[in-house]
Amino acid sequence: MMIRNTEKTLSEVIRILKDRGYTEDFNLLEVKESYIKNGEPVNIEDLVIDKIYRFSGSNDVGDEAILYAMRNVKDGAKGVFVNGYGLYVDEEATAIISKITYHEIDNEDWTVNDNL
Repeated sequence: MMIRNTEKTLSEVIRILKDRGYTEDFNLLEVKESYIKNGEPVNIEDLVIDKIYRFSGSNDVGDEAILYAMRNVKDGAKGVFVNGYGLYVDEEATAIISKITYHEIDNEDWTVNDNL
């Protein structure tokens, strides 16, 4: 699993990913381990993690987070899922992420050139 550290902020990387089509908020998975889109439940087994970015809080441990860029292989929906780590890890979110397959779609860091 390739976890990329980045100097960019979480909001900057979310913007870059949004420009790449990652517009869904998959943090809604935390509700009941299911995600509803247009009234239809999405099976967590249909989700794949494409990229993982880690953010270090240089001044505040509360800024530490991991961002997952993921997609639904069944309907093509792409989005992000954010979790804390260290002291601020969300155990429920971690349990959900552990059920999702990781399959990096390329080996490039998408945040290097954000002129998309």
